[in-house]
Amino acid sequence: MVRSEVYEGHGIRLAYPASWEIEVQSDSERATLDIRSADGLAFALVQTDLSRPDPDLMLEAALEALREDYPDLSETPENEPVADHDAIGSIVEFFALDMVNTTTIRCFRTPRRTVFFMGQWSDLAGDEGGQSIEGVLRTLEELDDEE
Repeated sequence: MVRSEVYEGHGIRLAYPASWEIEVQSDSERATLDIRSADGLAFALVQTDLSRPDPDLMLEAALEALREDYPDLSETPENEPVADHDAIGSIVEFFALDMVNTTTIRCFRTPRRTVFFMGQWSDLAGDEGGQSIEGVLRTLEELDDEE
């Protein structure tokens, strides 16, 4: 079993592998967590936004940015609950730097905030990269406080 660390703040809690690095940036309405594996083959980006932007617009903006960089990508819509909230999202696969890369995106809005999640891993990370990203997503939960 992989040892994990817990991040709690900006209205969310999640667990991530203890060997990964986390960087948090925030302003008055938005916080961004950048969680990266030591080898750079996998990362998760989590953003909370108290201005509550539309999840559809956030998802489309992320997909459009990926389409611009990787026009031959494969995209599959995948909507499923995250943190007990209905979430919209997609699974995206593309070829870059001689590797197959997979990106999972989920976004949902609550009465307090919009939460955006994007996790990406390379096939060089093997099953561990995808499992780690899915693990972070599964542990994501909204807290009752605004902190």
